[in-house]
Amino acid sequence: MIGKQFSYTAIPPFAGGMPIIIIRLSRSGREISIPAIVDSGAALNILPYDYGLQLGFIWEEQRLMLPVGGLLLGAEAYAVSAQTAIDPFLPVNLAFAWINKSSCEVRALLGQVNFFQCFRVAFEGYKNTFEIAPAKTQYLAK
Repeated sequence: MIGKQFSYTAIPPFAGGMPIIIIRLSRSGREISIPAIVDSGAALNILPYDYGLQLGFIWEEQRLMLPVGGLLLGAEAYAVSAQTAIDPFLPVNLAFAWINKSSCEVRALLGQVNFFQCFRVAFEGYKNTFEIAPAKTQYLAK
């Protein structure tokens, strides 16, 4: 796989760390950089409430409510999208479940829909590393 290798980030109490990357989200002229966990077990990409506000989303104007499960079961969520860049790859449009809880309670996640449809990921937990590569050649930076 031709991609970029990342090291796990130490986050207590996880002894080996977690697969976290910095992503750049942009929408309507606003841009933020946030940490996100690459989570092959997550069904959806998750965007914490505070980050959505920073991108200019308005909760009361959202129309497509999403059901969420797991630890977020019962939380309100709406479908939103944002241009998402991971250096050194070209930006892609990712869909997120924007969760109505503070970012202190919810971490940004990159899950099956649709991060893993745009990127190939190889985890090597025993080495505390993972590699990300675009799933399609059009996402490769020139």
